[in-house]
Amino acid sequence: MLEESCLPFRVDLLVWDAIPASFKTNIEQNLLCCLNAGDHRHERMSSSSDNDKAHHADRGTCLPPFESPSDNNELDELETLLEHHGSDHSIISMSMLDGFLTAVVSGPHLIMPSIWLHAIWGDEQDQPEWQSEAELERFIDLVMRHSNDIATTLTYAPEDYFPVAPEFERHGEWVPLIHDWCGGYLGGLELAPWPTLPAPEAAALAMIAEPLEKMPTSLEALSNEHLQEQATKARFAARILHAHFLAQRSERPARPQPVVAPIKIGRNASCPCGSGKKYKQCCLH
Repeated sequence: MLEESCLPFRVDLLVWDAIPASFKTNIEQNLLCCLNAGDHRHERMSSSSDNDKAHHADRGTCLPPFESPSDNNELDELETLLEHHGSDHSIISMSMLDGFLTAVVSGPHLIMPSIWLHAIWGDEQDQPEWQSEAELERFIDLVMRHSNDIATTLTYAPEDYFPVAPEFERHGEWVPLIHDWCGGYLGGLELAPWPTLPAPEAAALAMIAEPLEKMPTSLEALSNEHLQEQATKARFAARILHAHFLAQRSERPARPQPVVAPIKIGRNASCPCGSGKKYKQCCLH
């Protein structure tokens, strides 16, 4: 545990050293669960109930993947921490963080939390000064659980994945803004290089980049229908890209199992089958 004299402390690439061992173990276990999740995706998806499918069919086109008040409160709490400790180079919105984490869990390489936790805030000089160990632990707990939720949803029920996007009311309807999410997703790609994508996946990635490449100076230049279409495309593209690399991970050869040497038994020793005979005389030998 950290001493009070260490506070406030900064989170950097050695963030693992600043996290209590018991808390770090939970993070590593959750990360390994997400890493191994793809191997059993089809088994779990096939066990989904019809009631679950009917429930999710009524959801909106671009709603956050959280519905209970407690989850919404946690999203608000996480965004408050981002805004309070962020800088001009940091991720400071929940939508941008959601896009960033979606890219992190979707790519071809496992990115350790010690890397992407640092990247949330920007460069070395942008790392926050936490007022207490409890505040740091709370932030890591919230962001890890949200990352796990994204990975689990995209792996087992991709049709239920919805980007977190703020909405505003215009002309009597609520319209999503997906631009922050797209910026966060593209930022997540910078943590580890992606290989050249096949045409369908390259087109999906272009859908995510499009809102930022063609963003006008005023939202008034974009119709409600166009903004809704951008959000729908981003959701669709995220599912395509995650499925692409998930399939590749699932096709990799299984990890080799350790070879266990057979137990050597002396010829005059009793046979382990329980017959009571010497090993060299046993009928089972």
